[in-house]
Amino acid sequence: MVDNSKLHILGAGPAGLATGYYAKKNNISFKIYERSNQVGGNCKTICDGHFRFDTGAHRFHDKYDDITSDIKNLMGDELKKVNSPSKIYHQGKLIDFPLNLFSIFTNLDNCTISKIIIENICNMFTRNYHYSNFKEHAYHTYGKTLSELFLINYTEKLWGSPADKLDIKVSGNRLKNLDISSLFKQLIFSSESVKHLDGSFYYPVYGFGTIFEKIKNSMDHASICYNAPITKLYHNGNNIIKISDRNNTIQNIEKVISTLPVDILVNALEPGPPKEIKDIVDNIHYRNLYLCVIYLDTPYFTNNASIYFPESIYPFTRIYEPKNRSIKMAPNDKTCIVIEIPYDHELLTFTLKKEQIYSMICEILLSNDLIKNEQIIGYKVMNIKYAYPTLNIDSEKKLEHVFSFLSNFENLYTIGRSAKFVYTHTHDIFKQADLLIKKIL
Repeated sequence: MVDNSKLHILGAGPAGLATGYYAKKNNISFKIYERSNQVGGNCKTICDGHFRFDTGAHRFHDKYDDITSDIKNLMGDELKKVNSPSKIYHQGKLIDFPLNLFSIFTNLDNCTISKIIIENICNMFTRNYHYSNFKEHAYHTYGKTLSELFLINYTEKLWGSPADKLDIKVSGNRLKNLDISSLFKQLIFSSESVKHLDGSFYYPVYGFGTIFEKIKNSMDHASICYNAPITKLYHNGNNIIKISDRNNTIQNIEKVISTLPVDILVNALEPGPPKEIKDIVDNIHYRNLYLCVIYLDTPYFTNNASIYFPESIYPFTRIYEPKNRSIKMAPNDKTCIVIEIPYDHELLTFTLKKEQIYSMICEILLSNDLIKNEQIIGYKVMNIKYAYPTLNIDSEKKLEHVFSFLSNFENLYTIGRSAKFVYTHTHDIFKQADLLIKKIL
């Protein structure tokens, strides 16, 4: 089969659709190959009766003026500015996140507060310290006590690795500009003087996934091939010359842009990669998520966008309430909450039954008086694969060899969280897609 499209984009998730969006904007022909029957990847909005929820606590942040402008033009009146706080659930209390001194001082005992102050005064004399892992980064940003209370345990639960084995990049810029001095600045001046990725954001009225539905609808229907998982990428050592999906082999390939997880991409190469490259990608790790969605017969669960649960006694990391992003996500007199339970991708074959997951989560929420049994009107459990790449301290160095190998293929490009094995956000992905298309032009 011959396809004369200039770009062959592998995957119709956020990275693939963003790339297609900018290709279309620059009049470059393209074809997107998607393994499932719908677009969005891990950024879908699910409609279940009168309820809507996203497959993740997604938000769009105004980091790049040009990208924000593009999304505003795409979404029109459906994109709204949202100011919804997030909280940390600690010993039955809700503490502001991002952290601020007032919330810390009013919710912790005097002994703990004293430790936090002393540790951070000591940290002021070691500001040029080189952090080799996330644990050191957290300790020198907030001090040991505050880090152990809210950051270390949460991070280890989310990523499934000890904090001293994790790269500092797992914070995803959430600790940027958020040391103890910035907390004092917040207290004295205003929270607006400190920038972070929680609190204020843009969100589509009918769910985050509608961004990608809008992009899909703006494209020619023939631009996306559904139920077309890529099985092989044939090459001559310098270029990808043809690709195969489950149904066809496509010849005359000009350029390939892969958003596939890097291990899937490398293992699809024909001829196969060198053993040392294969060994590296076969030993990288991803985290999956169970999403346990509980429908409640009450107008609101809380008024927060997300609530984080750092304590190890809870198997979940976060609860988010879609209705606090947009009132259109649930009926006026009802709401739903989405509970995220991370687990290793490698344990996929040992997954629990959906009923077991719901029962476990429900029992915890009821026993902690977070919900009442008579409020529950239904539930849904979903499995989100390849949610997070596990960024261990040696991952980046090892993967340098992989990406160096992939750079040998002059017409192959990679983009996206799983393809680049980085913890990145939607605004970053759109920026990278824009830059990639400009590079190709």
